[in-house]
Amino acid sequence: MDKLIDDELLVAQFKSGSQKAFDDLMKRYEQKIFGYLLRSVRNYEDAEELTLEVFFKAYRALNKWEPKAKFSTWLYTIASNLAIDYHRSKSRQPIYMYEDEEVIETRLVANDISSNPEKNIEDKERGHLIRKAVDELSSKQKAVFMLSRYEGLQIKEVAETLGMAEGTVKIHLHRAIKKLQTLLRPLWENNEI
Repeated sequence: MDKLIDDELLVAQFKSGSQKAFDDLMKRYEQKIFGYLLRSVRNYEDAEELTLEVFFKAYRALNKWEPKAKFSTWLYTIASNLAIDYHRSKSRQPIYMYEDEEVIETRLVANDISSNPEKNIEDKERGHLIRKAVDELSSKQKAVFMLSRYEGLQIKEVAETLGMAEGTVKIHLHRAIKKLQTLLRPLWENNEI
């Protein structure tokens, strides 16, 4: 069954009183939303809290939801808005890493036990440099880039999620990629990436 139709069916079941239908929707999207928020806020506990808040807000508003966009797009919209609010509330405070990035990475990526430890170290270093470059993007460029490249959303879905025109999303994505190329080019030339 098509996932979109399946989501709509679960929403209809929830609207008819099935708590299990909401639980199934939450199980389906919890890790994706958590991963998106963790990459956005860079703090495990805050990402957990925000993920719960996304589903709390979704639960309270689900009876009003209409399938104008995909259910997942609606969830990412809620998550994106909460991430924006999170960053606004933190913008006046100095930014500190509350948690070791290695801990965050191990929670996001499963390790292959037969992998090469030296390659793992290189991959972690490369990932750190890329994350640092992504953090240099403007907030809109970063949001568009993360939803498009990390979450795999289509331009239309990113536009719906962020409340932007598709052309605006394309411009922000283009500028983000150009800026990342500029920031990371010296590393490529030095074979650090």
